[in-house]
Amino acid sequence: MSADPQHASASSEALRVERLFVRGFRNLERLDFEPGPRFNVIHGDNGAGKSNLLEAIHYMGSLRSFRGAKTEDIVRLHEPNAVLKARVSGDLAMRTYTVGLERGKARKLQLDDKRPRSLSAWHGTFPMVLFHPGDTELAGGSPELRRAFLDRMLEQLDPAYASALATYTKALRSRNRLLKQDPIDPRSVRSYDAILADAGAVVGRARASLVTSLAPRVAQAFHDVAGQELPLDVSYRPRVAPEREGLLRALEQAFDKDCARGFTADGPHADDLALSVRAIAAKHHASQGQQRAIVLALKVAELDELTARSGKVPVLLLDDVSSELDRGRNRRLFDLLSRLGGQVFLTTTHPEFILLDEHRRDFHVAGGVVSPDSRGVA
Repeated sequence: MSADPQHASASSEALRVERLFVRGFRNLERLDFEPGPRFNVIHGDNGAGKSNLLEAIHYMGSLRSFRGAKTEDIVRLHEPNAVLKARVSGDLAMRTYTVGLERGKARKLQLDDKRPRSLSAWHGTFPMVLFHPGDTELAGGSPELRRAFLDRMLEQLDPAYASALATYTKALRSRNRLLKQDPIDPRSVRSYDAILADAGAVVGRARASLVTSLAPRVAQAFHDVAGQELPLDVSYRPRVAPEREGLLRALEQAFDKDCARGFTADGPHADDLALSVRAIAAKHHASQGQQRAIVLALKVAELDELTARSGKVPVLLLDDVSSELDRGRNRRLFDLLSRLGGQVFLTTTHPEFILLDEHRRDFHVAGGVVSPDSRGVA
């Protein structure tokens, strides 16, 4: 696959939120929102509700809060429930997504007015890519964040991966719980080894394959955004090679140490997505500006990879991205986004920082009320 994002999206259909209905979500007043097909600049003061609007859109695709919030936190104070409804074009036909949220109850989902046959069916039809301020830790933070980045991508692409990851996570949690018991029952602990080896091999191989495809896309996007000839290397670093027999052997050999430390050390839960500039880890060498450019390159590459594999250009959500970049990188980022062809939602406190002149619509948010702003150019 080409590393140039233009190539992946050239023959792909862009998903577009044609209309969004929101009621009872966070601080947002009742909303019937018709965004533009390309760039939607959502501006207002801090605390006005800009990120809440982005969270509502993101929840429609991911069925989770990017802030890690529970239903009780999402449903507006003094409201009994929340309803999100979106009409989305760009698939074979216009599709309608409806999410009902109520405190203390399971959420209700409808896809084209019918209950979806599975969560993977929902995710597969509505891919999206999100950048929010917390993502700046992707380059310099813990490996857990980078593993989660890969896992979210793969869950949108492959239902079998989501199942394998869930199996692995559940077995790992159970094995670790047994390792903390006193006395430890070796037979019970080892009963999970085969499950971890089977599912772990699937998880590790899928991540490694994804990174092989993703790496040139990230390197190209980093060059486009940073505007520098710095070699960015992206690779998957497994603690143990993702093969069933190798994982089984590692678990057996580390059993005594696992018992002593009270947790399982080896497996894909300890792997990392390594990012290095001039062969030195980005978190140690890259400047703050370069780290931000690396994170944005990861997001652009994610969008490009999802497009190439699904044939649909995902919706892109950028929460306060302009404050993370200097003017030069800002300009290069928006030049790159202009070539991608998808629908984009951006939040900012300063709309003049969004360096876009065409295919733009502006919306102002104040006190949870979203209203069109005439400054945008359709």
